[in-house]
Amino acid sequence: MQRIAGLERALEQAQHLLHQDDLTPLLNRRGFRRACDRWAGNRPMSMSACFAMIDLDGFKAINDRHGHPVGDAALVHFAATLRRHLRPADTIARLGGDEFALILMNCSGDDACLLLERLQQALAGSPLAVPGGTVPLRFSAGVAELHAAESLGQVLERADAALLDAKQQGKAMVRLSVPPARSAQANAGDRQTASACVPIAINERESDR
Repeated sequence: MQRIAGLERALEQAQHLLHQDDLTPLLNRRGFRRACDRWAGNRPMSMSACFAMIDLDGFKAINDRHGHPVGDAALVHFAATLRRHLRPADTIARLGGDEFALILMNCSGDDACLLLERLQQALAGSPLAVPGGTVPLRFSAGVAELHAAESLGQVLERADAALLDAKQQGKAMVRLSVPPARSAQANAGDRQTASACVPIAINERESDR
């Protein structure tokens, strides 16, 4: 029995590591997909939720100027800032590179934007310490509030489009996506799964950070 219990614990640990980012203690892309799919399968229609896509601004320049170890430290520092300022019920993931994603429970779009703006202020007040000085960190974010007629795939697409808009408008900004008209949603008839939509635009986005 002890051997079986040990094997079960080892399997649970392996499953946990499979969904955890190697650099930070956050969920990885696979873990975020699983969190989205679990949410979709047990979606309480009366509960509000927002999805946010986040990019660190100027991350490529940090790597080029200070080296990849400092770039990794910047990601860890940012992940720690997110954990300090978000609630245990919220989902935080690093999708890859300098891109992060959030699921904010019981949160309106306006409240999510205020939260992210406070995160920007907190990050500005705690730059990354490096030998000989500090490295300031900034981020851009796109937010979309989930509406009853939408699939998770649709709201993730809107959050990603809002992120692109934030970066095009000058970076270090938070943009809230305006939901499409109900009629447009009804005509689309597109109930994409969250798993299919998580990678959208990440592979296509130019590395301009």
